[in-house]
Amino acid sequence: MKDSTLLDVTSESDSSISNGVAASAGYAHTNERVGDGHAVALQRGLYFRRKGLIERVLSGALLLASAPVIVLLIVIVRLTSKGPGIYRQSRVGLHGEEFEVFKLRTMYNDAEADGVAKWAAQGDSRITPVGAFLRKTHLDELPQLWNVVRGEMSLTGPRPERPSICEKLAGHIDDYYRRTAIKPGVTGLAQINLEPDRSIDDVRRKQCLDLHYIETANAWLDLRMLLATVMRMFGLKGSFVMSFMGLCRRGVLEEAGLLNDSGEPRDCRSTEGQQAESFEVNDASDKRRDAEEKTMSNARAK
Repeated sequence: MKDSTLLDVTSESDSSISNGVAASAGYAHTNERVGDGHAVALQRGLYFRRKGLIERVLSGALLLASAPVIVLLIVIVRLTSKGPGIYRQSRVGLHGEEFEVFKLRTMYNDAEADGVAKWAAQGDSRITPVGAFLRKTHLDELPQLWNVVRGEMSLTGPRPERPSICEKLAGHIDDYYRRTAIKPGVTGLAQINLEPDRSIDDVRRKQCLDLHYIETANAWLDLRMLLATVMRMFGLKGSFVMSFMGLCRRGVLEEAGLLNDSGEPRDCRSTEGQQAESFEVNDASDKRRDAEEKTMSNARAK
């Protein structure tokens, strides 16, 4: 367990699930919207249990169907750059427990030889040419179907992050580990709406949408998320897919006061030419901003 405030949506007796999730996402009128907290908690627990069972069966069938493609991609990855075709990486899953996620390798084998965890971005020099294609089409995620079959992940849900990064993010974002109340997903509402993380504020926005998903998840929403992911795999633009499938959650971010300086989610803006930054750089920037805010607060108090 990483945090004593973790929520267990698999428990029918936990009546604080919906209220706790919504409060963390910044909603001011939670009680008016969700009504009976116990009923919502019961509904959430039942839904996610049934969802998990269906997804494990479905993922098993999808894994068998896609096995030839995965094997072919493994061979291509190994022929075009040194290193394994599939790599394992420790991630934080349900209730803060760690597990190993499986992915097709998209970066050069020594991408993080310095031991510094870095977020990837478009134009990242660590990404191989084949890896760039795999990332664009999301084919690098196919091996994660095995994680779903094993019960470590879901098809839809908050994306899992690395333990070392989670520990740092938890120091900046209140109740960060509440997102681990459910199993992490191969795709998620935050990933469909927003671009890859490059700052603490980016993570705050995704945290908001992750908690919004936990509160509002249903079969129709999950189906649309899966269809949207498939559409993006075939090259359709994310902004078009998001709008066409009714998955835009700009209003949620606006209500929580988490839109960026331009007033729009970053999925509407180009990211070409931007470089990946180490978490330490973003961490230092965030600390400087906190120090400035503290200084201003002290000045007002005087």
